[in-house]
Amino acid sequence: MQKNLHTQDQLLLRELLIEYRNAAGITQATLAARLQWEQTHISRVERGVRRLDVLELRHWVSAMGVALPDFIEKLEQRLEAHSPPRL
Repeated sequence: MQKNLHTQDQLLLRELLIEYRNAAGITQATLAARLQWEQTHISRVERGVRRLDVLELRHWVSAMGVALPDFIEKLEQRLEAHSPPRL
């Protein structure tokens, strides 16, 4: 498994993070304030310049009012839908 920021899986993760943020009506600045981060940090993650670790991801989705298991379930659905068939 590749560990770089430019894989299809990373793209799907970032797209889902952005979708959830937009659906919640939260700007990058608002999310950053909730996380006590700089807005540029949010932008770097959403643009694929920086990764999130699992604890950061948990904090991030919680700040949008989403439980981590619910987010992971949706992410798994996206990943499975875009995965090549398993032989």
